[in-house]
Amino acid sequence: MLRRDLLKRTMLLGAAGLLPLPRLYAAPFAGYSGRLLVTVQCDGGWDVTSFCDPKTNQPGEKEITQWSKSSDIRTAGNIQYAPYANNQPFFENHYQDMLVINGIDMQTNSHTTGVLHNWSGRNSEGFPTITSMFAANNAPEQPLSYLNFGGFSQTANLIRFSRFQNINNLKVLLEPEVNVSDKDGVPIKRASEIERIREFRIKKTQEMLADPTLMNRQKNNLEAYSDALSNKVNLKEFKNFLPNSDELKGRINITKQTSSDLKDQVKMTAAAFESGLSSAADLYVGGYDTHTTHDALHKPLLAFTTDAIQLFWQLAEERGIADRITMVIGSDFGRTPHYNATEGKDHWPIGSTIVMEKNASWTNRSVGLTDEGHNAFSINPSTLERDDQNGTVIHPKHIHKALRRHLGIENSLVEQNLAFTNTEDFSFFT
Repeated sequence: MLRRDLLKRTMLLGAAGLLPLPRLYAAPFAGYSGRLLVTVQCDGGWDVTSFCDPKTNQPGEKEITQWSKSSDIRTAGNIQYAPYANNQPFFENHYQDMLVINGIDMQTNSHTTGVLHNWSGRNSEGFPTITSMFAANNAPEQPLSYLNFGGFSQTANLIRFSRFQNINNLKVLLEPEVNVSDKDGVPIKRASEIERIREFRIKKTQEMLADPTLMNRQKNNLEAYSDALSNKVNLKEFKNFLPNSDELKGRINITKQTSSDLKDQVKMTAAAFESGLSSAADLYVGGYDTHTTHDALHKPLLAFTTDAIQLFWQLAEERGIADRITMVIGSDFGRTPHYNATEGKDHWPIGSTIVMEKNASWTNRSVGLTDEGHNAFSINPSTLERDDQNGTVIHPKHIHKALRRHLGIENSLVEQNLAFTNTEDFSFFT
């Protein structure tokens, strides 16, 4: 049995309480060089009728989009998009690497249910993100294998997630004896002092590990901490990949109501991927719940999000990792196909997902259909064409099942007890 398979098997048995969890971090540092997965969680419910499932106003019906009063639907390659929120560069630059899946029924108007349904494929609690499953399957031994910057982050105990945002604090953690000085420039901590502290902590941790009453998870966490302290994992290498502090701008004000550090998340994730310490990440941007003045709030936020996504792909190309990445972009659900009394839009269960990957045979196309009022049609899972008699409405479980197969998670040890049963197979990635 391969070492990675052994790690996965013992990890899953340990999570079930059948074995002590393995020391996943005990091996010397060896960077991960396999496939990479990143999601972009657009929290609040985005308006895809002004994005990747464009809709124009219909005679005798309530107004669905403001932009369609003066503009027509546009096309990039085989993908239709709305001329809204500076969408053109995003679609024109990336249509060849993009699959748009429209007409996804989230089966809810609740944010809580919509978030967990969209990112786990289930509309009930306790199931993991696709990113945590991917990280547990591909790189469980890496100390920062799964990054999460906010939003949905359930792991079903398959793996830990890591979250970091302050670059200066992170550098101090990685190398505490460097750049730590008082106002006179005198070092507060010398390397010899740091080493003495590390030795004391290792000794203390070993004493704690000797406690026979420790639960498996407590023991696993302490062992990982001990290995990090003893330099079995060379986390110091990570600092060589991190962006400089002046490259990170913090939270940027997008509207009077919304700010985001999504572009910093992008930079940190690109660095973590290149370092080989990470295999999967969840990027997060909020503010899409625009119940009032919808266009004034939604438009700049959507433009900011697509700019950040384009920045991610630019950095991925520069760092030589673009060909390894699959990106999944989605939201809780959609927004109503009409405006309310305060020029806002409310919750609507039909939404879309965009999957991006370089040099794939299944990109430059849209699948799934909705009518002029943004209601989903049934789709044939094999042909991906409208099929009112033998088709089915697309649900998040169909996206996740297809993604798991595409990403090599289906039928893996990680998927044990988590597989989708009695679920149609949609050929999105063939």
